[in-house]
Amino acid sequence: MQAHFHIGEHEIKVKSVAAFMPIIDHNYSRLLKNGYRDYRENVTPISSIPKYIFRGFEKALHLEYKFDSKTEKDFAVVLENDQSVIKWLRPADKQFHIYYNQHSSLYRPDFVVETQDGIYMVETKASNEINSPEVQDKAKFARRYCQQATEYTATIGGKPWAYLLIPHDEVMVTRSWGWYLSFK
Repeated sequence: MQAHFHIGEHEIKVKSVAAFMPIIDHNYSRLLKNGYRDYRENVTPISSIPKYIFRGFEKALHLEYKFDSKTEKDFAVVLENDQSVIKWLRPADKQFHIYYNQHSSLYRPDFVVETQDGIYMVETKASNEINSPEVQDKAKFARRYCQQATEYTATIGGKPWAYLLIPHDEVMVTRSWGWYLSFK
């Protein structure tokens, strides 16, 4: 039976696209005991970053976020400081319905960024993992999602979507948003 088992490539099929999907809130209640930090604050040791809830954002769609790494926290600083960024968010677990791994695993990108010219789904990833099959599978489905979102938004006068996969060692708080567009 195993010799005849084959899993083929699946296409993303859009049954319906809503003109508006509410922004889903995060649940950080388990982190409350560790307290809040300002996102501009240097946290040491950096391994403790995931323990805190960060506040102080002006462009974010939520008042507070948690970060899994220094890379993610630093990228938020870039987004907050860059004048070309209008709004950004760290999507909640079920904000997007993007499935990978033969449609068995749900993918949540690190960031969604809106600028004057587009909306960008962004993943920051350890540089040694960028070419892994799992990361590339997520990227493939995220790009398809962005393509279909662009096709839909074009019909209502919206902005195009694009996917950026950025190696962690390229994220620096001194860089501008425009520099990251080369990772499309």
